[in-house]
Amino acid sequence: MATAEVQPVLPDELLEDIFLRLDDAADLARASAACTSFRRVVSSRRFLRRFRSPHTLPVLGFLEFIGVAGLHFHHAGPPHRSAMAARALAQAADFSFSFLPKDPLKSCRVCDARDGRVLLGRSTSGGWGFGDLVVCDPLYRRYVQIPLITDDPVASALHSGQLEFESGWLEAFLAPPGEDEEEDALSFQVICNVLYEDKVVAFVFSSVTGEWLRVASFSFLPYGCIEDPESLVRHNIRGCFYWRHHTWNNLLVLDTCEMKFSVVDPPPDSLNRQWAVADAGEDRLDLIAIDQCALDFYCKTLQNIGLGTDKWRHEKRISLPEINCNWSIIGTAEGCFLLLASPQDFFSFRPEMPKAQYFTLEIKTLLVERQCVARRFVYCACLYASFPPPLSLPSI
Repeated sequence: MATAEVQPVLPDELLEDIFLRLDDAADLARASAACTSFRRVVSSRRFLRRFRSPHTLPVLGFLEFIGVAGLHFHHAGPPHRSAMAARALAQAADFSFSFLPKDPLKSCRVCDARDGRVLLGRSTSGGWGFGDLVVCDPLYRRYVQIPLITDDPVASALHSGQLEFESGWLEAFLAPPGEDEEEDALSFQVICNVLYEDKVVAFVFSSVTGEWLRVASFSFLPYGCIEDPESLVRHNIRGCFYWRHHTWNNLLVLDTCEMKFSVVDPPPDSLNRQWAVADAGEDRLDLIAIDQCALDFYCKTLQNIGLGTDKWRHEKRISLPEINCNWSIIGTAEGCFLLLASPQDFFSFRPEMPKAQYFTLEIKTLLVERQCVARRFVYCACLYASFPPPLSLPSI
């Protein structure tokens, strides 16, 4: 009787090199379901860190910043390529955050989302402060309550309510992972900007130390004051945060590696238009401006993370798929935009509410995909980009 031929076992290092060549995380999830040895290699934190470096995490949905009827997660639906993974996430995760302690006097708002974590601000009618921040993992139903700052005059004024009288605003968001956090995947940092019309003060909270630290401040006075600083819109690109304002003709930049603020001028052609910055790779920065049913792309080189000295160049113009719509950028993640297409006759009399169409735009490929269609019109959203289940590991 002939003996069965023993199949050779590939070493883990070779399997990793093969899996790194897969196109996206959905393919990786399917490969991990083939056998236990594939699952062991794919689900390791070391491999997922390697896979993430050359790949963009799939956008699985978006959260409204302020939910009128509670917090709401809009997951990607067909024909979007992330539809299956997004549906699995929506079924497994708790985006109502029912695992948080209840406080009938406080309402939640979404501040940011990154790497499977969601940063919430729990506010009362009198505002919110550092001690009202909570970092959550909706998939594993874990959370960390962020403590107050007690030894800083600016933070103390904010917590006591005095800062609101002085026209200051608090903006909180999650920092991109540093080299140390790549090794400790459960650690994170929260950045809080206290914004005034004439300056900004930045604080950083580390989950490792459990403490806040004031790290930077910057004066707007040489560039003109900012009316209504709460209207600054934030974008994140490779360790830098960029803010734009509808009346302030500058870009505010925070380099999180050096924790320094700076200011740069946007392209002149983008003034009085909605625009956002994007990571185009290859050491350059893209600025994308909406012009009716088209997008104009401007580019500028990056030098040592900071902005280069060359001028903006108009590179290309692409058309958007729905021509009879008003387009707006309502959310960004690294390498991806979330676009809202609303009917041009939105305010005309209708027997029923028109539908909102949401699209994702992948910057590197310029691929525009319909993410979902809903009757809720959201004008400010937070993209949730993550590995799909079952590859998502605990983040807290």
